[in-house]
Amino acid sequence: MKISYKHHFDASIDDVVAMLSDEEFVAQRARASGAAGSDVLVDKDDDGSFTVVIRRTVPADTIPSEFRALVGSQVHVRYTEVWAAPDDSREDAGREGTFAMEIPGTPGHARGAVVLTPVDGGTSFGIAGQVQASVPLVGQMVERAVASAIQQALPQELAEADNWLASRK
Repeated sequence: MKISYKHHFDASIDDVVAMLSDEEFVAQRARASGAAGSDVLVDKDDDGSFTVVIRRTVPADTIPSEFRALVGSQVHVRYTEVWAAPDDSREDAGREGTFAMEIPGTPGHARGAVVLTPVDGGTSFGIAGQVQASVPLVGQMVERAVASAIQQALPQELAEADNWLASRK
């Protein structure tokens, strides 16, 4: 099942990259998505690339009831973004990366691309990917549940990002 989402930041691409690679913001981002607990890690490289890992614990009531028996009272989610170094040869000076979301012990996961592009008056954020669940008979239901969870969390996280950026103007 395909997923996609777009968002506009009223900030420069440099400010958005600085935010996305800030460990304090990443922790705030995890809390904004409704996590009951989280661990975050930001690993920055000298070339400007960085990796963000968020391990969250979310209440099982955030997933459809038919899947709660598979996960217990809490769901553990591992979300990773890997952002490439800036590509100075690109005319638009955008940034590209990948994301992966895994729920250990379950058959569903999501993977795809994340992109930042400078636009007039700010930065465009886009995410596009695929949710897959290799479970006979119920795979599509698992995929829909994972896709729904992602599409519910993204607006909350991006609203937190907007607040973060606005507070630093």
